[in-house]
Amino acid sequence: MIWIRGARLKTLPLAIAPVLIGASLAWHDAGQRRVVVAVLCGFVALLLQIAANFANDYSDGIRGTDAGRAIAGEQLSRGPARLVASGVNPKKVLAAAGICALAACLCGLAVVVLTGYWWFIAVGLACLLAGWFYVGGKHPYGYHYLGEVFVFIFFGLVATCGTMFALSGTITPDGLLGGSAAGLVAVAVLCVNNLRDIESDSNHGKHTWMTAMGRQNGTVFTIAILIISALIALHHLLQSSIYAANSIPLIAIITILCAAQIAASYAIARKTYRRALPLCSLDSLTVAAIFVLSTMLA
Repeated sequence: MIWIRGARLKTLPLAIAPVLIGASLAWHDAGQRRVVVAVLCGFVALLLQIAANFANDYSDGIRGTDAGRAIAGEQLSRGPARLVASGVNPKKVLAAAGICALAACLCGLAVVVLTGYWWFIAVGLACLLAGWFYVGGKHPYGYHYLGEVFVFIFFGLVATCGTMFALSGTITPDGLLGGSAAGLVAVAVLCVNNLRDIESDSNHGKHTWMTAMGRQNGTVFTIAILIISALIALHHLLQSSIYAANSIPLIAIITILCAAQIAASYAIARKTYRRALPLCSLDSLTVAAIFVLSTMLA
Protein backbone atom coordinates (compact mmCIF):
# COMPACT_ATOMS: atom_id res chain seq x y z
CA MET A 1 0.00 0.00 0.00
CA ILE A 2 2.77 2.45 0.90
CA TRP A 3 4.45 1.96 -2.48
CA ILE A 4 1.15 2.43 -4.29
CA ARG A 5 0.75 5.76 -2.50
CA GLY A 6 4.30 6.64 -3.44
CA ALA A 7 3.54 6.02 -7.11
CA ARG A 8 0.87 8.79 -6.87
CA LEU A 9 -1.83 7.05 -8.87
CA LYS A 10 -3.91 10.22 -9.07
CA THR A 11 -1.29 11.77 -11.37
CA LEU A 12 -1.11 8.87 -13.83
CA PRO A 13 -3.96 10.06 -16.11
CA LEU A 14 -1.65 12.95 -17.00
CA ALA A 15 0.68 10.41 -18.61
CA ILE A 16 -2.08 8.56 -20.46
CA ALA A 17 -3.97 11.60 -21.81
CA PRO A 18 -1.29 12.91 -24.23
CA VAL A 19 -0.67 9.39 -25.56
CA LEU A 20 -4.39 9.00 -26.25
CA ILE A 21 -4.45 12.34 -28.03
CA GLY A 22 -1.39 11.58 -30.15
CA ALA A 23 -2.62 8.09 -31.02
CA SER A 24 -6.09 9.31 -31.99
CA LEU A 25 -4.71 12.00 -34.27
CA ALA A 26 -2.41 9.52 -36.04
CA TRP A 27 -4.72 6.53 -36.08
CA HIS A 28 -5.95 6.73 -39.67
CA ASP A 29 -2.39 7.12 -40.99
CA ALA A 30 -0.78 4.50 -38.74
CA GLY A 31 0.54 1.21 -40.07
CA GLN A 32 -0.22 -2.38 -39.12
CA ARG A 33 1.76 -2.21 -35.87
CA ARG A 34 -0.24 0.76 -34.59
CA VAL A 35 -1.86 -1.03 -31.63
CA VAL A 36 1.45 -2.44 -30.35
CA VAL A 37 3.29 0.85 -30.80
CA ALA A 38 0.48 2.86 -29.15
CA VAL A 39 0.39 0.51 -26.15
CA LEU A 40 4.17 0.66 -25.81
CA CYS A 41 4.05 4.47 -25.92
CA GLY A 42 1.48 4.33 -23.14
CA PHE A 43 3.74 2.13 -21.02
CA VAL A 44 6.70 4.46 -21.63
CA ALA A 45 4.68 7.44 -20.46
CA LEU A 46 3.24 5.65 -17.41
CA LEU A 47 6.56 4.17 -16.28
CA LEU A 48 8.40 7.45 -16.74
CA GLN A 49 5.70 9.21 -14.71
CA ILE A 50 6.01 6.69 -11.86
CA ALA A 51 9.81 6.86 -12.03
CA ALA A 52 9.66 10.65 -11.81
CA ASN A 53 7.28 10.45 -8.85
CA PHE A 54 9.65 8.16 -6.95
CA ALA A 55 12.65 10.29 -7.92
CA ASN A 56 10.90 13.45 -6.72
CA ASP A 57 9.96 11.70 -3.47
CA TYR A 58 13.61 10.76 -2.97
CA SER A 59 15.05 14.19 -3.76
CA ASP A 60 12.50 16.25 -1.82
CA GLY A 61 12.68 13.75 1.04
CA ILE A 62 16.43 14.00 1.58
CA ARG A 63 16.22 17.81 1.28
CA GLY A 64 13.53 17.99 3.94
CA THR A 65 11.01 19.66 1.64
CA ASP A 66 8.50 16.88 2.38
CA ALA A 67 8.89 17.13 6.15
CA GLY A 68 5.60 16.46 7.96
CA ARG A 69 4.21 14.23 5.19
CA ALA A 70 4.46 10.84 6.88
CA ILE A 71 1.94 8.06 6.28
CA ALA A 72 1.14 7.80 9.97
CA GLY A 73 0.23 11.45 10.23
CA GLU A 74 -1.33 11.92 6.84
CA GLN A 75 -4.55 13.43 8.14
CA LEU A 76 -2.56 16.13 9.93
CA SER A 77 0.07 16.70 7.27
CA ARG A 78 0.10 19.55 4.82
CA GLY A 79 -0.32 17.24 1.84
CA PRO A 80 -0.38 13.64 0.62
CA ALA A 81 2.07 11.33 2.37
CA ARG A 82 5.50 10.67 0.89
CA LEU A 83 7.74 7.61 1.17
CA VAL A 84 11.00 9.10 2.45
CA ALA A 85 9.13 11.39 4.83
CA SER A 86 7.36 8.26 6.15
CA GLY A 87 10.64 6.57 7.03
CA VAL A 88 11.23 4.45 3.92
CA ASN A 89 14.92 4.07 3.16
CA PRO A 90 15.76 6.74 0.54
CA LYS A 91 17.97 4.24 -1.32
CA LYS A 92 14.98 1.94 -1.79
CA VAL A 93 12.91 4.81 -3.18
CA LEU A 94 15.74 5.72 -5.55
CA ALA A 95 16.03 2.07 -6.60
CA ALA A 96 12.30 1.95 -7.34
CA ALA A 97 12.70 5.02 -9.54
CA GLY A 98 15.56 3.34 -11.36
CA ILE A 99 13.62 0.12 -11.94
CA CYS A 100 10.65 2.01 -13.39
CA ALA A 101 12.98 4.10 -15.56
CA LEU A 102 14.68 0.94 -16.84
CA ALA A 103 11.32 -0.63 -17.69
CA ALA A 104 10.36 2.56 -19.55
CA CYS A 105 13.62 2.40 -21.48
CA LEU A 106 12.94 -1.20 -22.53
CA CYS A 107 9.49 -0.25 -23.79
CA GLY A 108 10.98 2.74 -25.55
CA LEU A 109 13.62 0.58 -27.25
CA ALA A 110 10.82 -1.68 -28.48
CA VAL A 111 9.15 1.38 -30.04
CA VAL A 112 12.45 2.31 -31.67
CA VAL A 113 12.89 -1.19 -33.13
CA LEU A 114 9.32 -1.33 -34.45
CA THR A 115 9.37 2.16 -35.98
CA GLY A 116 13.02 2.50 -37.00
CA TYR A 117 13.19 6.00 -35.51
CA TRP A 118 16.51 5.66 -33.67
CA TRP A 119 16.60 9.32 -32.76
CA PHE A 120 13.79 8.52 -30.29
CA ILE A 121 16.60 7.32 -28.00
CA ALA A 122 17.69 10.95 -27.64
CA VAL A 123 14.11 11.94 -26.81
CA GLY A 124 13.95 9.21 -24.18
CA LEU A 125 17.23 10.36 -22.67
CA ALA A 126 15.90 13.92 -22.50
CA CYS A 127 12.78 12.63 -20.70
CA LEU A 128 14.91 10.76 -18.16
CA LEU A 129 17.08 13.78 -17.48
CA ALA A 130 14.03 16.04 -17.18
CA GLY A 131 12.46 13.65 -14.68
CA TRP A 132 15.57 13.51 -12.51
CA PHE A 133 16.66 17.13 -12.54
CA TYR A 134 13.17 18.45 -11.77
CA VAL A 135 14.04 18.32 -8.08
CA GLY A 136 17.22 16.20 -8.23
CA GLY A 137 20.85 17.25 -8.46
CA LYS A 138 22.56 20.31 -7.03
CA HIS A 139 20.56 22.83 -9.08
CA PRO A 140 17.08 21.38 -9.73
CA TYR A 141 15.15 23.40 -12.28
CA GLY A 142 11.91 22.78 -10.38
CA TYR A 143 13.28 25.04 -7.65
CA HIS A 144 13.94 27.90 -10.10
CA TYR A 145 10.61 28.70 -11.84
CA LEU A 146 11.14 26.16 -14.67
CA GLY A 147 9.05 23.24 -13.44
CA GLU A 148 5.91 24.49 -15.16
CA VAL A 149 7.75 25.01 -18.45
CA PHE A 150 9.22 21.51 -18.53
CA VAL A 151 5.94 19.91 -17.48
CA PHE A 152 4.19 21.62 -20.40
CA ILE A 153 6.88 20.46 -22.81
CA PHE A 154 7.26 16.84 -21.71
CA PHE A 155 3.75 16.01 -20.43
CA GLY A 156 2.19 17.86 -23.32
CA LEU A 157 4.11 18.40 -26.54
CA VAL A 158 6.70 15.62 -26.30
CA ALA A 159 4.29 12.88 -25.18
CA THR A 160 1.57 13.82 -27.69
CA CYS A 161 3.73 14.61 -30.70
CA GLY A 162 6.11 11.74 -29.95
CA THR A 163 3.24 9.25 -29.98
CA MET A 164 1.81 10.81 -33.12
CA PHE A 165 5.14 10.63 -34.94
CA ALA A 166 5.78 7.05 -33.79
CA LEU A 167 2.49 6.00 -35.38
CA SER A 168 2.32 8.13 -38.51
CA GLY A 169 5.77 9.62 -39.11
CA THR A 170 4.42 13.16 -39.02
CA ILE A 171 3.30 15.90 -36.65
CA THR A 172 0.35 18.10 -37.61
CA PRO A 173 -0.90 21.42 -36.21
CA ASP A 174 -3.65 19.43 -34.47
CA GLY A 175 -0.92 17.44 -32.76
CA LEU A 176 0.65 20.62 -31.44
CA LEU A 177 -2.76 21.87 -30.26
CA GLY A 178 -3.55 18.54 -28.63
CA GLY A 179 -0.16 18.51 -26.94
CA SER A 180 -0.76 22.05 -25.72
CA ALA A 181 -4.13 21.08 -24.25
CA ALA A 182 -2.63 18.09 -22.42
CA GLY A 183 0.34 20.15 -21.29
CA LEU A 184 -1.83 22.91 -19.87
CA VAL A 185 -3.78 20.44 -17.74
CA ALA A 186 -0.49 18.97 -16.49
CA VAL A 187 0.71 22.47 -15.60
CA ALA A 188 -2.57 23.09 -13.78
CA VAL A 189 -2.01 19.95 -11.68
CA LEU A 190 1.50 21.11 -10.82
CA CYS A 191 0.11 24.53 -9.90
CA VAL A 192 -2.46 22.91 -7.60
CA ASN A 193 0.37 21.01 -5.89
CA ASN A 194 2.38 24.20 -5.57
CA LEU A 195 -0.58 26.21 -4.28
CA ARG A 196 -1.03 23.61 -1.56
CA ASP A 197 2.69 23.76 -0.68
CA ILE A 198 3.21 27.47 -1.24
CA GLU A 199 4.34 28.27 2.32
CA SER A 200 6.60 25.22 2.63
CA ASP A 201 8.15 25.81 -0.79
CA SER A 202 8.94 29.41 0.13
CA ASN A 203 10.53 28.29 3.40
CA HIS A 204 12.73 25.73 1.61
CA GLY A 205 13.80 28.02 -1.21
CA LYS A 206 11.71 26.29 -3.85
CA HIS A 207 10.72 28.97 -6.34
CA THR A 208 7.64 28.17 -8.43
CA TRP A 209 5.19 30.24 -10.40
CA MET A 210 2.81 29.99 -7.46
CA THR A 211 5.34 31.36 -4.95
CA ALA A 212 5.96 34.22 -7.39
CA MET A 213 2.28 34.97 -8.09
CA GLY A 214 0.94 34.40 -4.59
CA ARG A 215 -2.09 32.31 -3.68
CA GLN A 216 -4.79 34.61 -5.10
CA ASN A 217 -3.18 35.30 -8.49
CA GLY A 218 -1.97 31.72 -8.69
CA THR A 219 -5.51 30.44 -8.18
CA VAL A 220 -6.83 32.62 -11.01
CA PHE A 221 -3.98 31.52 -13.28
CA THR A 222 -4.54 27.83 -12.58
CA ILE A 223 -8.26 28.02 -13.32
CA ALA A 224 -7.55 30.05 -16.46
CA ILE A 225 -5.20 27.48 -18.00
CA LEU A 226 -7.70 24.71 -17.26
CA ILE A 227 -10.33 26.66 -19.18
CA ILE A 228 -7.90 27.30 -22.06
CA SER A 229 -7.15 23.57 -22.34
CA ALA A 230 -10.89 22.85 -22.62
CA LEU A 231 -11.31 25.57 -25.26
CA ILE A 232 -8.52 24.02 -27.33
CA ALA A 233 -10.25 20.64 -27.19
CA LEU A 234 -13.61 22.16 -28.13
CA HIS A 235 -11.99 24.08 -31.00
CA HIS A 236 -10.63 20.79 -32.37
CA LEU A 237 -14.06 19.22 -32.03
CA LEU A 238 -15.77 22.01 -33.95
CA GLN A 239 -13.10 21.95 -36.65
CA SER A 240 -13.70 18.22 -37.19
CA SER A 241 -17.21 18.93 -38.58
CA ILE A 242 -18.76 15.83 -37.00
CA TYR A 243 -20.99 17.45 -34.41
CA ALA A 244 -24.13 17.70 -36.56
CA ALA A 245 -24.44 13.97 -37.27
CA ASN A 246 -23.31 12.72 -33.87
CA SER A 247 -24.95 15.09 -31.47
CA ILE A 248 -25.78 12.71 -28.59
CA PRO A 249 -22.27 11.36 -27.81
CA LEU A 250 -20.75 14.79 -28.37
CA ILE A 251 -23.21 16.50 -26.05
CA ALA A 252 -22.46 13.83 -23.46
CA ILE A 253 -18.67 14.27 -23.58
CA ILE A 254 -18.95 18.07 -23.66
CA THR A 255 -21.20 17.89 -20.60
CA ILE A 256 -18.65 15.73 -18.79
CA LEU A 257 -15.85 18.10 -19.79
CA CYS A 258 -17.75 21.14 -18.51
CA ALA A 259 -18.68 19.34 -15.29
CA ALA A 260 -15.04 18.37 -14.68
CA GLN A 261 -13.93 21.93 -15.39
CA ILE A 262 -16.47 23.45 -13.03
CA ALA A 263 -15.79 20.94 -10.25
CA ALA A 264 -12.00 21.34 -10.51
CA SER A 265 -12.19 25.13 -10.66
CA TYR A 266 -14.52 25.23 -7.65
CA ALA A 267 -12.22 22.97 -5.64
CA ILE A 268 -9.20 25.12 -6.51
CA ALA A 269 -11.05 28.32 -5.62
CA ARG A 270 -12.14 26.79 -2.28
CA LYS A 271 -8.53 25.67 -1.57
CA THR A 272 -9.60 22.03 -1.27
CA TYR A 273 -6.51 20.88 -3.13
CA ARG A 274 -6.81 17.17 -2.32
CA ARG A 275 -10.12 17.16 -4.12
CA ALA A 276 -8.85 19.38 -6.93
CA LEU A 277 -5.99 17.05 -7.93
CA PRO A 278 -8.09 14.02 -8.99
CA LEU A 279 -10.61 16.35 -10.61
CA CYS A 280 -7.85 17.91 -12.72
CA SER A 281 -6.65 14.43 -13.65
CA LEU A 282 -10.19 13.58 -14.74
CA ASP A 283 -10.16 16.78 -16.74
CA SER A 284 -7.07 15.57 -18.64
CA LEU A 285 -8.91 12.39 -19.62
CA THR A 286 -12.01 14.28 -20.76
CA VAL A 287 -9.85 16.56 -22.89
CA ALA A 288 -8.23 13.45 -24.40
CA ALA A 289 -11.67 11.90 -24.92
CA ILE A 290 -12.66 14.86 -27.10
CA PHE A 291 -9.79 14.09 -29.49
CA VAL A 292 -10.44 10.33 -29.41
CA LEU A 293 -14.16 10.75 -30.04
CA SER A 294 -13.64 13.13 -32.93
CA THR A 295 -11.42 10.48 -34.56
CA MET A 296 -13.86 7.61 -33.93
CA LEU A 297 -16.82 9.53 -35.36
CA ALA A 298 -14.97 11.03 -38.32
